[in-house]
Amino acid sequence: MTSTKLSVIISNVVNRPVRALITVLAISLEVLMILLVIGLSHGIIQDNADRQEGLGADIIIQPANAPPIFFTTGSAVFPDTVGQDLLGISSVQAVTPILFHAQMRGSWLTFYGIDFSSFTKVAGQLNFVEGQTFSSATAKEAIIDDLHAKSKNLDIGEFIELKGEYFQVVGIFRNGIGGRVYLPIQSLQLLMDRIGKASTFLVKVNNPEQINQTIGQITGLIENIRVTAMDDWVTLLRNERPKAYQAFLNAVIGVAIAVGSFACFLSVYTTITQRTREIGIFKSLGASKTYIVNLVLVEVLILCLIGLITGLILTFLGQYIIQSLYPTQHLVISISWIYRTIILVLISGFIGVFYPAIQATRKDPVQALAHD
Repeated sequence: MTSTKLSVIISNVVNRPVRALITVLAISLEVLMILLVIGLSHGIIQDNADRQEGLGADIIIQPANAPPIFFTTGSAVFPDTVGQDLLGISSVQAVTPILFHAQMRGSWLTFYGIDFSSFTKVAGQLNFVEGQTFSSATAKEAIIDDLHAKSKNLDIGEFIELKGEYFQVVGIFRNGIGGRVYLPIQSLQLLMDRIGKASTFLVKVNNPEQINQTIGQITGLIENIRVTAMDDWVTLLRNERPKAYQAFLNAVIGVAIAVGSFACFLSVYTTITQRTREIGIFKSLGASKTYIVNLVLVEVLILCLIGLITGLILTFLGQYIIQSLYPTQHLVISISWIYRTIILVLISGFIGVFYPAIQATRKDPVQALAHD
C-alpha cells in the first residue's frame, strides 16, 4: 500500500470521528455478542461436566424416561429400593441414590437430595471449608459449595428457601463435586412428595475393568432404566449439543454478523456519499476501479481491526466482571472461537462494504466533480 493511499484513508477516518467511532463500537458489539454468549454457553456445559466427573462414580443409572442430556429435574424417578438390588451384584462396591429438584429463581439451580453416608462411599469425603454434614437423615439442613456461598452471600447458620420450607446451612464444602446444594434425601423426598423415590443411582465398582460387565448385569437385572458408564456420560455432556442449543447459538451469531455488516454498510455508504467529489478527482487523475475499491476495503479493514481489538478487550473485561459478580458462572472463551470471531468480523465487514464499493466505482468522474 502506498503512503498516499494510507494517508487518504487515515485522514478520512480522523476527519469523521463520530462515524468511525460508531462503526468501531458496532464491530465491538459483534465480537462481544459472539464471544460472551458462546463463552457462557460452553462454560455452563464445561462446569456441569467437570462437577459430574468429580462425583467419582463409575456408572450412572437413570429412569428410561429421563432427559437424554443433563440430570433430571425430579420428574423422572424410580424406587430407591433399586439400590438393594444393585448391591447384590458382586462387582458393585457402593451405591448411592440421588433425588434432584431444579429451581429457576434468578438463575438455574439443582438441589441434590443425598444419603450422606452412601454418597461419600461413592464420591469420597467432601472437603469442608466450614461447618459439618447433616445432623440427621431428616434434618431441615443444607450443605453448599464455596462458590454458591460466595455468590449468594450465605454463611453457616443462614437459610435457603425451597418451596416454602427453610433449610439451614450447616456446612460449606470446596466446589467441584456434583451439585452446589445438598439436602438430606429424605427431607427432599417428603417436600417433593417423592417418598421412597430417587432420580439417579451412582454406582462404584470394585475394579474399573468390571464396568462394562457390571452394566450388562444391571441391564439384565432391572427393567425400564438407562445405564451409562460415567466416562461416557461426561463425554456426552461435553460434546452433545441439543438442536435448540445450536439453533440459539446460530441465531446469536447471525444477529451479530447482521449488526456488524449493517454498521460497515452504513459507514461506507455515508462516506462515499460525502466523498463523491473526492472520488471524482481520483478517477479524473486516472485512478482505476480497483484502486477505488481497495481504498474503501482497506478503510473498512482498519475499522474492523480496531473494533475487533476493542471487542476482545471488552470481552475479557466482561468475563472478569461476570465471574466476580457471579462466582458460579463460568465462561470458557477458547482460542478457536477467537479465531472464528475474527473471521466472522472480517466477513461481516466485506459483506457490508460490497455494495457501497461497487457504487463508488460506478460514479462518473465528470458528474462527481460537479457534485457540491
